[in-house]
Amino acid sequence: MKKDILALILFSITIFPLVGQNDSSAMYTKLSTKKMYSVETSFQTIKGKARYELDGKKVSKSTYDKFKPNWKNLETCCPCLLKYYDKNEILLREIVSCTDCGVGDFKEFWANGQVKLSGKFKENNSGDWNYKTIQARGFCSVPDGKWTYYSNNGEFLYSEFWKNGEFIKQEPELTKNEIWKVDIALNGESIKNKKLKITEVPQLIITPKFKNNAKMKTNFSVKFNVTAVGFKESTKTYTLQDFKNIDVQQILSEVGITDENEPTVELTIYNNDEIIENVHFTIVK
Repeated sequence: MKKDILALILFSITIFPLVGQNDSSAMYTKLSTKKMYSVETSFQTIKGKARYELDGKKVSKSTYDKFKPNWKNLETCCPCLLKYYDKNEILLREIVSCTDCGVGDFKEFWANGQVKLSGKFKENNSGDWNYKTIQARGFCSVPDGKWTYYSNNGEFLYSEFWKNGEFIKQEPELTKNEIWKVDIALNGESIKNKKLKITEVPQLIITPKFKNNAKMKTNFSVKFNVTAVGFKESTKTYTLQDFKNIDVQQILSEVGITDENEPTVELTIYNNDEIIENVHFTIVK
């Protein structure tokens, strides 16, 4: 079964002068506009017969062809203005992008057409639009500037302020906890895609970063999932406090894995059963 999530398909191209972009980059003065669909499509063959689905429901081939993804077309968007629609032609989002990386102004919309969120990602004024390295160079959906939230009747709710991916403040502060990131570090450095020794895992410092001073109760948990080729996977769940005493050697031994197998660990942080961070690292000898 072939599964395509968030199917994106090029629909039309026009010339769109984007108001308010930085004049230091000529690429931002006139952008091509590409209409995309944000849906879920699937295709499978059952007893020799093709079955096409859109958002879990059977559809005709022509409908499937309209919504199926075309990743080659997405690669040509660097930069462009992407407009995302649902299957009912309702505008969901518009964003200045390089492939799937936000690199400028964006808006999200309520179903009635009112703006839900208006904000900006860090602009790429380097002059280098190589989409294969855009993320490595720090220009991929990095929050920057003022983000403003509205109700579905157009009423202002609150604003957030960002600088180069770092959260600054929320005005007015909400009465519910909001976490903008979770730092998972060893000796002050991020562990994403790093290699760690067994003895280093209990030394990891997990620090949730909040947007406001709300006093609502939090309930953090840490899921530790370890896998290695040829072995059964093992999953354990801890509180933040208990994770400090994790016995990685015991976890590996239960399924016959050693550090010589260089197992991969997926560390998932939850708050009230909602995923707020996910990282991978490798255990080495």
